Amino acid sequence: LFVLYSAFYLEIGHYMDLLLKDSEIMLQGGDATYPEYDSNTSLLDFGSIWKLIYTLLFLALLAFVNIKKLKNRALGMVTLSLQLLAGLIFLAGGLFTQSELRYAFINRGASENFEIGFFHIGIRYVGIAFFGLLLFSIYRLVKSSFMKVDFKIPFQILLHISILWIASSELINWLDLTESGQSYKLGLSILWGVYALLLIGLGIRNTKKYLRIGGIVLFGITLVKLFFYDIASLGTIAKTIDFVSLGILLLIISFLY
Repeated sequence: LFVLYSAFYLEIGHYMDLLLKDSEIMLQGGDATYPEYDSNTSLLDFGSIWKLIYTLLFLALLAFVNIKKLKNRALGMVTLSLQLLAGLIFLAGGLFTQSELRYAFINRGASENFEIGFFHIGIRYVGIAFFGLLLFSIYRLVKSSFMKVDFKIPFQILLHISILWIASSELINWLDLTESGQSYKLGLSILWGVYALLLIGLGIRNTKKYLRIGGIVLFGITLVKLFFYDIASLGTIAKTIDFVSLGILLLIISFLY
């Protein structure tokens, strides 16, 4: 399995290296002995994302094959561990790499030698789709009888963390595309406050204590962010919107309790 995975992983890297080499352009005015070249460095980011997408797909397919055919608990535990690691890498590294492509798209006017298209933005949704497939495979794997693990609560926590993480990244993505200067302050605080309210509401309706506690913790983090990060550079109107919005959400949460 490791050799099978590595073969295609290395092939993807080799193909992207060839594309990078083919994109090299000799710059005019350089030294004839030591010429200067320019290349499409976005291909490096594309290569990293495609290899990560392949990893998500491979682990998801491995889980489905194990569920349908092999039913091997040892393989299932190894696959589950690798899936959690790959998911964390996607959230922490993959979304960051996609943000680099977003910056290249926003500043595409400065790129004279290479064409920068909408797939610099679109590839993030390909990655999110395969990350969703990975989460679904984790859900099916841990529910399998041969696994013999109670992963229901950890999976729900993982699911909500993933949704909030991707929603925050998506908010920043669109606010950057619209050239908004408050993407890391006002927008995120309101989003986190609304999601905290959602968690607490779900926890109360379904009598799930861990969701209520998670929502309270998230709202506490949002308040700390508000006082120690947001108000440092926000204007008067933005501060007012931030404080009033979170105040209303906090009143609603208090009313629910």
